[in-house]
Amino acid sequence: MLHLRVPSQETERILQQLRAESALPDGARVQTDPSDSEFRLIPIIANLPSSIGEKYSIVDIEVDSPSPRTYRDHLDTLLPSEVVASTEWPTRHEFVGDLILIKLDEIQRQYGDAIGEALLRQHSRIRAVFEDLGVIDTFRVRDLRLLAVRDGQKPTTRTQTSVNGHNLWTDPSTVYYSSKLHHERERTLDRAKELRDELGRPLTVCDPYAGVGPSLLPLISEPELVGELFAGDLNPAAVEFLRENLTHPSATIECTDARGLKDRSEMRGKYDLLLVNIPHDAIEHLPDLLPLVRTTGMIRGWAIIEQSDFQEAQQHLRDLLGPEAILETRRSYSASADLCRFEARKAV
Repeated sequence: MLHLRVPSQETERILQQLRAESALPDGARVQTDPSDSEFRLIPIIANLPSSIGEKYSIVDIEVDSPSPRTYRDHLDTLLPSEVVASTEWPTRHEFVGDLILIKLDEIQRQYGDAIGEALLRQHSRIRAVFEDLGVIDTFRVRDLRLLAVRDGQKPTTRTQTSVNGHNLWTDPSTVYYSSKLHHERERTLDRAKELRDELGRPLTVCDPYAGVGPSLLPLISEPELVGELFAGDLNPAAVEFLRENLTHPSATIECTDARGLKDRSEMRGKYDLLLVNIPHDAIEHLPDLLPLVRTTGMIRGWAIIEQSDFQEAQQHLRDLLGPEAILETRRSYSASADLCRFEARKAV
């Protein structure tokens, strides 16, 4: 390929001139001259129309093909060029352990196998790629369709992922799990340590919507932070993962409806820290959960709130939890709603 050899400091000016004269080939990539790092090599078309070629030397060298930057760069070897050029390819996908989950529209779906293979080529640690067809049933699990699996590997959706530095087993097809609350879990750990230091003893902790345990793993991994622990979920599959993920000597793990726990005398007024991670129903469930918390215990929870209802929700929480209750927007959930965090100390 023909390249124009130019001083490094003049590269941008010459590039602009070549672009203006349509003298750059498609996919042109500037590289350093291997014989002299003070010079750059700019790809050019044959029969360069610019007089710039009279000022600088032109060299003919072979260059290595650029490394693929995204999975889409691999599609050129898997699909006809006209398909690659004319199709709008998905730009986002989610990593869960050694899986990739990706959403496809109807046009993209017909090339799903190629997309899956391209993703495997781009991400060497990934075992399998699934199309995410959306959330289903009352437990909000993923409806997944296999697109590609690495040779010699199993196409199971069971996988191990890392949560704030701790390994956790999950399966997006049978249990709900979100990888997007990393910083929330870090802050929960910070607040729990502050509460432990204030009380001068390990905490009693209750997470009745624990899922597979991502919020609890950082807590139980901190020495002398958690004393007695209750972890529950309504999804039996999640409870099985809880038993596998939570190795704590004083943990009670149950498949149960959190709203009925207040009717058990041994659980009323027992917990220093209550986590309420059921965003679609958190505020509605709070009256049933508050009897579990000790006087001056801490409640931390997450709720999806319409932006237009934020002030009303804030006042409602203060009515339930006391005037010092805090409601904060954490991230966008949809065009009109946000995921919000609330926190309070139980009023005396």
